[in-house]
Amino acid sequence: MGHKLVIVMRGDLGMSKGKVAAQAAHAAVEAVLRRLDHPDLRTWLAQGQPKVVLRVADEEALQQIVSAAASAAVPVVTIADAGRTQLSAGTTTCCAVGPAVSSDIDQITGNLPLL
Repeated sequence: MGHKLVIVMRGDLGMSKGKVAAQAAHAAVEAVLRRLDHPDLRTWLAQGQPKVVLRVADEEALQQIVSAAASAAVPVVTIADAGRTQLSAGTTTCCAVGPAVSSDIDQITGNLPLL
């Protein structure tokens, strides 16, 4: 059974490539920290830490992904910007879904396009 981590970025914020990379890194680190004692994390690490970065149109679409993951009991974390550079403090930029079983994540994010 494959495992992965999916990061879902908002497409409406006009973030630079560097900002997108930093926000994705924040999401990946936070997702891992929240799963330190879970067997899914160990499995994901052993499988090479598969990651996929997808996009949604806006904050509403991102919140729909977050709600769907929470309802399905799939781990999810949102990232809010600190406001030091391009965005206002508290702007939700992305979420991380997983690390968890790939098929569980695909039921939530499988229809989203790649970033």
